[in-house]
Amino acid sequence: MSRFWNTVEIKVALRMSAWALVVLAGVAYYLFTDTSQAFTSMYTENCHSKMLINYEYTRRVLSDVYVQVSNNVYQIESTLDNPNDQLEQMRRIVKRGNRIHSCGMNFVQGYYPQKGTRYCPFAWRNPKNREEILTDEKGDHDFDYLQARWFRAVVEGDTAEWSDPFYDGYDNTTALAAYMVPIHDKTGKAVAVLGADISLDWLSYKLVETDSTYNAQSKLAFQVMGLKSESYIIDYDGKYITHPDREKLLNGVFYDYISHKDAKRNMLINRMKSRQMSSNESAESFLFRGEECYFFYIPLKYTNWIMVTVVPCRSIDMMVIERCLRVFAIVAIGMFVMLLLGYYYIRVERYRDIKSRR
Repeated sequence: MSRFWNTVEIKVALRMSAWALVVLAGVAYYLFTDTSQAFTSMYTENCHSKMLINYEYTRRVLSDVYVQVSNNVYQIESTLDNPNDQLEQMRRIVKRGNRIHSCGMNFVQGYYPQKGTRYCPFAWRNPKNREEILTDEKGDHDFDYLQARWFRAVVEGDTAEWSDPFYDGYDNTTALAAYMVPIHDKTGKAVAVLGADISLDWLSYKLVETDSTYNAQSKLAFQVMGLKSESYIIDYDGKYITHPDREKLLNGVFYDYISHKDAKRNMLINRMKSRQMSSNESAESFLFRGEECYFFYIPLKYTNWIMVTVVPCRSIDMMVIERCLRVFAIVAIGMFVMLLLGYYYIRVERYRDIKSRR
């Protein structure tokens, strides 16, 4: 046995192994110091890119609704003297807008005396068959919108805006938001509010889908440690417009989950409310629901909404560790293969040398 350990091949292999361990120690130190910072920046940049993808998708859908409504304003204003045609106009807007859930036009008090004090031609998609568009004339027997804040804001302010989210009056479960524009008579006076409603369910689903794809990148963090990123849309007051948990939708307040003990809390909220977009997110973290997290946020144009993605710091740390371990494993395997090849080469050469001497 001692003869085996005293062979040239083993002595060279042991010396090479010792040097390999020194090299691996250096590689490990480099990976978990300088390189880990680069990996952290890379993964936070990926989170930022994911947020921008969600932003562009949402903005495109909201823009489509805006265009669909705006393109019909002129025709509606040109035919105000024919109220019987308005149901068809509402139906057409819903039919052409793939993301439009319903559409209605709320007139000022007594604009059409024959229709009553309140009048609202309304169209909506049949929940059981989205291809079927249903219509109805809302009037005095329905809800009183004349004193509603959104109605007065659009008519008196003569401006277009997105509404605060609300629940569908038919099922009281479907969360909606409406893009509203004023309709003018021939004198230029605002006499109605045209509003197209979009369901927020599709948006919640899209954000959950994107989050699931990202969380799948680190099965250890997600499945073992229960760490996951979540994306939301909130308004400037922090009220949830989208949320994976429907119980918190339109009821929970995002800002309440940021620790009040965090000295940077007010600074973060002020930045979000001032329509700033996050940058260099890994430079600072915040305590969110008891977990240190990175915040990614961007305001949605032409709304008072903010898109937010919250990523646990430990989730990114685990992905960095996994990446460093993979690189380390590749280097270690490479060194081991080199040792085997070196041992084999020396053994073959020594065997040839002995054979040639014979």
